[in-house]
Amino acid sequence: MTTTRLNPIPRRTALLIGAIAFAVSPLLSGCYNGPDATTTAQSTMNSGNGTQEVVGELRIENATLVTGPEGSMSGTLITTLVNTGRVPDRLIGIAINGAPAYVTPGAGELAPGKAVNFGYDGDFWVNSYDLDITSSSYVPVVMQFERAGTLAFSVLSVPPTGYYEGISPNPVSAPLQ
Repeated sequence: MTTTRLNPIPRRTALLIGAIAFAVSPLLSGCYNGPDATTTAQSTMNSGNGTQEVVGELRIENATLVTGPEGSMSGTLITTLVNTGRVPDRLIGIAINGAPAYVTPGAGELAPGKAVNFGYDGDFWVNSYDLDITSSSYVPVVMQFERAGTLAFSVLSVPPTGYYEGISPNPVSAPLQ
């Protein structure tokens, strides 16, 4: 009885195959989807983690509407406005769900390279006192800036619980005009 012996793969060939497999494994793993990756696209959609928008050289970051206390028909827009430009700009008006919103006096000045926080970890507030919305719905917001122009977008409304607990309109009721 004769036994046939298989020729072993030469050591150099085995090392070459291993090196090629190692080199192409990142390409085959699917970890990178480029600029259209779901995680990249999500930041431009209303995901519940705040809406991101850009108008001119201004960025609106993490915009979310926190509804006021039960039965109050009020709400606070929490967001951060960032001026990435070299010239100042100014927030001159906001409408929430079609009605003008109250903005803390002096809050609209946006210095170059600076950010202004509204409603959370900030001294400024954007409040609406005549909201007829349900929580967890998308609400239209229009922001008007002196230089950058007007931007319309939608934000998610959330109840003042969990992460948003303690966020409420300041002042509590609409100031007299």
